[in-house]
Amino acid sequence: MGPIQALKSCMSKSFRWKGRASRSEFWWFALIYYGGLAGCLTFFAATITEGEEGGVGPFVLYLLIMFFPFISVLARRLHDKGLTAWLLLLGLVPFGQIALIILAMLRGDDGPNGYGPDPLKDSKPEPLSYGSSRVPLVRDDD
Repeated sequence: MGPIQALKSCMSKSFRWKGRASRSEFWWFALIYYGGLAGCLTFFAATITEGEEGGVGPFVLYLLIMFFPFISVLARRLHDKGLTAWLLLLGLVPFGQIALIILAMLRGDDGPNGYGPDPLKDSKPEPLSYGSSRVPLVRDDD
């Protein structure tokens, strides 16, 4: 999954707490999320003047739009490993964010688990053929 697909997927599933998310979906969206935060903070720092607040509006608007999709994709990422989304509360304790990052890096469960089907196995691969002939290739996993 690429960055545009991850952004579309996560924004369309903003309040979907069920299901699973692949590592690529989570990490591409995390890159977009934190990149946007860095951009908003840079804008805020550039527009701040002595005695005035500066441009805090874009930062707050960005957080309002992107916070819930980020939390939901992290919950679905935990589900991919077979873990409960209640582990998101680790983010409230010291060093809990590090634990969440480590959990997000782990490979998900192969096949379906209690939270849904494997996000990497959802789409069926196209049948392989040899050149223009219709003779199928033999795969090891068939």
